[in-house]
Amino acid sequence: MITMRAACTAVVMIITFGLCAPAFRADAGERIAVLVGSSEPPFEEALAGFQGYLAKQGIEAEYETHRFAGDASRAEQAVQEIKKSGARLIFTLGSVGTEAAVKKAPDIPVVACLVLRSDSLARTQNATGVGLEFPLEVQFNWLRTMLPDAETIGVIYNPDENGKRVEAAARIARGLGLSLVAQEVRTLQDVPSALNTLSKSVDVLWGLADNLVLSPQIAKHVLLFSFRNSIPFIGPSSAWAKAGALYSLDWDYKDLGVQCGEMAVRVLQGARPGEIPPATPRKVLYSINLKTAQQIKITISEQLVKKARNIY
Repeated sequence: MITMRAACTAVVMIITFGLCAPAFRADAGERIAVLVGSSEPPFEEALAGFQGYLAKQGIEAEYETHRFAGDASRAEQAVQEIKKSGARLIFTLGSVGTEAAVKKAPDIPVVACLVLRSDSLARTQNATGVGLEFPLEVQFNWLRTMLPDAETIGVIYNPDENGKRVEAAARIARGLGLSLVAQEVRTLQDVPSALNTLSKSVDVLWGLADNLVLSPQIAKHVLLFSFRNSIPFIGPSSAWAKAGALYSLDWDYKDLGVQCGEMAVRVLQGARPGEIPPATPRKVLYSINLKTAQQIKITISEQLVKKARNIY
């Protein structure tokens, strides 16, 4: 017969161990589908960060990985297979896979990585994630760090894609004591004229991510504008810095994967993706092109050069 003392001891043990137990540990074999849009290093680094974080949390996941090399039809086909597999979560790397998962698997939670802008995820009910675009405040604060004498920022943009973003950028620039001069571009033929107008009034050209303005066909015009007018161009990625932009902000891709892993754990705990606000990158790296700096007579501090991720 159990005595009162023994019963009380058992209750205390249950409460103690219950309180000390981990808040969450996924069942072994937690099924997670992964849509990988490219074999490029950033995709692999982000995936490694995601899987490494989940492993550290004690989640013994069973990964179902689909690679489709940017092919939208293959991505949609992969999503159809995922729907039959019983996956609890889809982790997407790249915009093509994210779009396919959000549209074709609305009942499966999606955590997205390596998509351009996080605000696009806020309009969905079954997805959250981390966008690549740094907040405008971050971009302009780095501009002031890299180019402390610059006061007037020029930008060319397609209003259909970036009208609201440029309006927000102008407000933020004013708050930082800067001014933004913006030129609308609706066709490729408009670019030379827009750049010529900016050459008369700006200290720096800001490379706002824009499918029309920063297309491969326009790259040559933008970089020649920078060299000929000795106006530094801020590239939207390290590829632009390598090609001739003065500098670009870059990403810690592994940490982007870790950020997504943190969101995934919350989803596996029971949170709905719509309850988890999409995020922006929390780490900022950068690349510098010293040849460009020398050509357009811009001095970058030695301290900034030492801390650069890439130097060209």
